[in-house]
Parts: sequence; C-alpha cells; structure tokens
Amino acid sequence: MVDLHIDGELLRIEMRGHHKLWALKSTLSVPLSDIREVRRDPERARRFWKGFGLPATHAPGVYSAGTFYESDLRPDFWSVRDPDKALVIQCALEAAYDEIIVEVEDPAADLERLLEALGRRA
Repeated sequence: MVDLHIDGELLRIEMRGHHKLWALKSTLSVPLSDIREVRRDPERARRFWKGFGLPATHAPGVYSAGTFYESDLRPDFWSVRDPDKALVIQCALEAAYDEIIVEVEDPAADLERLLEALGRRA
C-alpha cells in the first residue's frame, strides 16, 4: 500500500511497510503537470502480464511491485496487492513513467483528492 501526498505542485507517492522492500523504492515524485489522468481501474490492476520487471517483484495473482517495461520505451510503476484498491495514474509523455499503478487505503477519497488538485472533478 502507498500513501499519496500533494505538496504544492508535486504528487509524492510513499511506499508503506513491505511495499518499500518489494518495489525497491521508498518514494516517487511526480509533478502534477505531468499527470494526464487518474482513475480507478481494477481490471488494469488485475492484468496478468505487467511486462518485463527491471527491478521488480511479481507473484501473479498475489503482488506486483517495481518497474515494468511493456512494449513502449517508458516503463510502468506498480505497487499493487489488492486490485480493487488500485489507482491508475496516467502520465504525460515527458514523465519518467507511462503509468503508475498503486494500491491505496481509500481509493475513492484519494481519487477525489487528486482530481481536485488537478482541477478536475470525478
């Protein structure tokens, strides 16, 4: 699970507990201007094929964490154990990641908070 913090014009994603270990990262920072879309998408989070993990941890149907490369040049970042609690953050072309898929404690509240910070409404 991760915690999402909005610091001015920056989204800070902090891994909690074992997620730090499995994701091989403790935090990610993304400028809000690099975020194109935020959505709940349990089906995307359940997808079996995440791509080639480098570095990453993937136990199919159990847990996915780390950096995964699919067909494009930009990777996706995953930290998901429960797909029903996942948010998908679609990033702009200039960003380091294409998508950031993370599990949060309260997806509805975090989605609303992010959309508000981005100046959008659900």
